[in-house]
Amino acid sequence: MYKINLLLSPSKLKMELEKLHESDIADIFEKNEFFREKIYLVMGVKAFTKVFVELNDNVKKEFFQTLNNEQKKSLLRFSDTEDIKDFITLYDVKEQLPIISLLNETTKSDLNELLSYEVGSAGSISSPHFITLDVETSVKDATLFVTSKTTEKDEIDVIFFQNELGQFIGAMTLQELISARANQQLINLYDEKYPFVMADDPYELAIKKIRDYDISILPVLDKQKEVMGIILAEDALTIMEEIHIETIQDLVKIHDVQTEDSPLKRSMVRLPWLVVCAILNVIIASFLVIFKPVLEANVAIILFQPMILAMAGNIGTQSIAVTIIKMQSDEKLSKKHLFKELGIGLINGLLSSVFGVLIVFLFLFVMPNAYQDIDKLALTVGLSLFVSMFISSLAGVLVPIILKKLKMDEKAASGPLISTINDFTALGIYFLLATIILTSI
Repeated sequence: MYKINLLLSPSKLKMELEKLHESDIADIFEKNEFFREKIYLVMGVKAFTKVFVELNDNVKKEFFQTLNNEQKKSLLRFSDTEDIKDFITLYDVKEQLPIISLLNETTKSDLNELLSYEVGSAGSISSPHFITLDVETSVKDATLFVTSKTTEKDEIDVIFFQNELGQFIGAMTLQELISARANQQLINLYDEKYPFVMADDPYELAIKKIRDYDISILPVLDKQKEVMGIILAEDALTIMEEIHIETIQDLVKIHDVQTEDSPLKRSMVRLPWLVVCAILNVIIASFLVIFKPVLEANVAIILFQPMILAMAGNIGTQSIAVTIIKMQSDEKLSKKHLFKELGIGLINGLLSSVFGVLIVFLFLFVMPNAYQDIDKLALTVGLSLFVSMFISSLAGVLVPIILKKLKMDEKAASGPLISTINDFTALGIYFLLATIILTSI
């Protein structure tokens, strides 16, 4: 974290703050409650607006309540409509009304349109700050419009074009506009195949198109095929990051734990899974009793049990994490993903089995008391690694799919479930093969 002396005079503090990124200032703002008002006043409302967006949701609400109505109006006036939407949705409907009343009519209209779209749709995450021009416009007139008629909030990197009905027909970049000759008509220059999404499309589709077409701005069209908003690549990346973070948190069951929660509350969230693990350990211990004869006759097989469990568990966890993240962006997983994960399981299982055989030979050769059936034990470990890792990869793909089909929370349940499956199958395969190979061959 960047250290800054908040006791500096306002002028010197402003100079120091101007050297920092908005996210760094937000971090300082959150951790220094006593100096929040000073930071706000020193920066000025326009510059502070960019910091406000980066703040923790609870800090946003707390600080906003400390402002008077004029200060609130100023803060909202310099904020982007999509940021205002994200902010007011932190409140209940009744609490939103006083905030909306502080907005000007244009922003209210844009905000109401954004709020009218279903959560999770492309329209709900779009921004109304874009440029649309008539296709008959000349390069000279378009350039003049961009330089003199746009505001600071407008995104000018990509310019969209409409026909006489106001419908989207294509786009071109600002760089292409600057490179064009002044007397040319835009109708001969724009890209009529420029990608777009409809407002009701899921935002996952918008993110996919931004990624696949490698574009910085994606237009969002309404039912009349008019441009109603845009989605920026940087916003899409932020959403992807949030989805992945939430997915990982769900996998370890910490998605409902906030930083400010008490240790007791955090403990109560995690404790059930610890209890489940304890019960499973008792069950696994009971499971080992079945193989008591082979364990007593071949104590050395216990030495390699942790390796079998760890390798199977690791590849299963990797497979399930990739599958769940894939499920967040693709509504239906393809067979290609299934076969790809199985292929990875086969290759890793084969290589790990060879590595496991070498470890057994190396480890038992240097032991003080020589073990008689090193070759048989090495074969047991190698086969166990191969089979258990392949099955773990298969389970890692199938478990979240099955849970989703059953309308269960695949993210929260998959972690504990895959661990249980891996432990039982890996141990079962290991001891079963040990029984067959060490006592029969």
